[in-house]
This record gives sequence, C-alpha cells and structure tokens, in this order.
Amino acid sequence: MSSHHRFKLYAPLLISVLIAACGGNDSNWSTDVSVSSLRLIGQQVLPRRVDFQGTVVGGLSGIDYDAKTDSYVLISDDRTTTDSANAPRLYTAKLSFDATQFSGVQLLSSIKLKQPDGSDYPKVPDAKVADPEAVRIDPVSGNYVWVSEGDRTLTSTPVRVINPFIREVNTQGVHQREYTLPAMFAMSSNETGPRGNAVFEGLTFSPDGRSAVVLMEGPLYQDGALPGLSSGAQSRITVFDRASGQATAQYAYPIEKVQATPVPDTAFSVSGATEILALSATRFLVLERSFSVGVVGNQVRLYEIDISKASNVLNSSTLAGTTAVTKRLVLDFETLKTQLGGIANLEGMTFGPRLANGRLSLVVVADDNFPTADSTTDRNQFLVFEIQP
Repeated sequence: MSSHHRFKLYAPLLISVLIAACGGNDSNWSTDVSVSSLRLIGQQVLPRRVDFQGTVVGGLSGIDYDAKTDSYVLISDDRTTTDSANAPRLYTAKLSFDATQFSGVQLLSSIKLKQPDGSDYPKVPDAKVADPEAVRIDPVSGNYVWVSEGDRTLTSTPVRVINPFIREVNTQGVHQREYTLPAMFAMSSNETGPRGNAVFEGLTFSPDGRSAVVLMEGPLYQDGALPGLSSGAQSRITVFDRASGQATAQYAYPIEKVQATPVPDTAFSVSGATEILALSATRFLVLERSFSVGVVGNQVRLYEIDISKASNVLNSSTLAGTTAVTKRLVLDFETLKTQLGGIANLEGMTFGPRLANGRLSLVVVADDNFPTADSTTDRNQFLVFEIQP
C-alpha cells in the first residue's frame, strides 16, 4: 500500500550492475522457530529514485531469501506513471551483513513481471493494472509467487474494479499459473468484498512447503469498518494448498487501531497488516503498519500470531462469533525510531542466513512510495536483525 508520504535520504549504498539468477529456496531454518525478541544489527538505505538497469528503484513491498544463491528477491509495487515509467517488476540483490554490522545492498538484476498473455503489465488507468505487494520463492518449483491487491477506484474515468490475484512466474518473470480465489475476494463496485488498497498484502509458505498463506491488509466490507483512532478491525488470513492452488482454511486476524492522531485530526490515517512469515505450521510473524498525516514516520509493530485455536472462517460470511488468532507483541519499532532516524513504510520481511553464532537473521524492507523529493517518512529502508530464541 502506498500512503503517499515522503522521507529523507539516510545512507547511500553501493549499487552494482551484476546479473544473477535466483533458484529454489533451500530451507535454512527448522520447522519450529522461536522468537522471544530481536536485536538490531543495522540498516541501509538506497539512494532516492536511483536508476538501475533502466528502472527507478522504489516501492519495495516484499522480499524473500534464496539460500541456494545467498541472494534475495524483491518486488516493486510500481503501478502509476507518477511512480515511474517502468512496468511492475522484481529485483534480485545481495545483502552484506554479519552479527555485528550491515554493510551494503547490491542490486543484481531487474525482472519484468509478465501478464498471462506474455505482455508487460500496464499502468494506471488501464483496466489490467496490477498492484504487487508480496513475493516468495516457491519451495518446490523455485519459481516466484506474488500477490496483487487489485484495484477499486470508483472516482476514475472509467472506474477500475480489478480483482486481486496470486500468480506464479518463472525466474524470467514469465507467467506459469494462478491460484483459485474464494468468491469473497471478488472486487465489486458495491460495498461488498474487498476494499480498494486493503486486500492481499503478505505471503508466506508453510515450513513443509505444502501451503501458501496469504494476509489481507484490511477488512472485507462485510467484516466491519476500517481501523480508526478508537478501534481496530478484523481482516482474514487464507491458507492455500500449494499444489492445487485451492483455499483450504481461513482465520480472522485482529488489526490494531491507528497508533497516532493525525494533524489536523481530520486528516488521513491508516492501520493495516503488511507482511506474514511462517515460524511453524501454526505460528507466524506479522508486520503491522500505522500511518497518520502530520506525524513523522510510520508506527510499526511486529507480532507473533498463532492460528491453532482460531475458528476456520473459510465458509463464514461474517466474523461475528468466531475466534480470531492470538497475538503477542515481539517488537515496537517506535523504540528504534531515534536510533534509525525514523521508521519508513515497512512492508516486506524474510529470514536471512544463519549468523556465525547459529542464530537466524531477519530482514525487513520498506516501500518508499516513489517520492520525488526527500522527506522525513519515506525511504528505501533495509533493516537486519538477529532473532533471539
């Protein structure tokens, strides 16, 4: 999701024009990861609107680690000509860090995402525009699976009512297949189904590789109002069978209320879930981001959730009377705000390699919203942590 706010440049990075291919993702972690807390190793920030292989780098909304090549795949949510002239795309990159320092990000390649007919994805206002928000490496095929939020813009001419989707492409960005979505995710011009800019935002695969788990940013219309200053909301987490692409289960996810009062108090504010990462068959890490106009930075929190005692709501038209997933706060990023010079629009998260001490690393990346000028809120921010078991 683009909140249309901006951030000041913090630290330049080496950008290299090396080409590398990503293969499948060898698991570098056990089937049951314990996370008591996180220790910050460091941060890096890409230069403002840097050109890489003829593309404007920005909108980095998802990230995944490929243990086979010790590299990462990132997805850009570039969807308007205001963002850039480039088609939606992936990047591959190397991140250089150890347990004591995070020293650099090196971009390796740019990969256009292709439509099922083989053409590039168009930009707004085209009726087939995509809104890429998350990417993972398929644990079986080694392909890239990505999600789009679709679009619901009734004020445009013509109006745009575009369904979200989950699609798989090969490492050259060529379309391979599409997951089958439950009917509740059909976008409508009526107030039913998903809201615009509040649909699929996070994606992860289960540790056994059999399931893909997709996180919604906000509630369906029938599941209640958006989060506000006084109350939160409920979105849905959907589990899909990886092999068939069919949904098998779904759970209610409680989103926190907006964390800061906007200035003025009638200005725009938002709170939503932005990424999910599997810890075990039933436990996950979830990023939540709150933003309010007139408040410096984003208010971001990391939670551990458990679906084991939640109701399966896949066939439920309402969440009333159902049991939601449980949540535990792992990290309030506000505690790092001064140290990091601000918290950007954090939207992507992945495990990285194991550190020399045997502990897992965690990488978090921000969507900078493609600002044309520096500000105090938006930047291509990369953060690396050591997971404390």
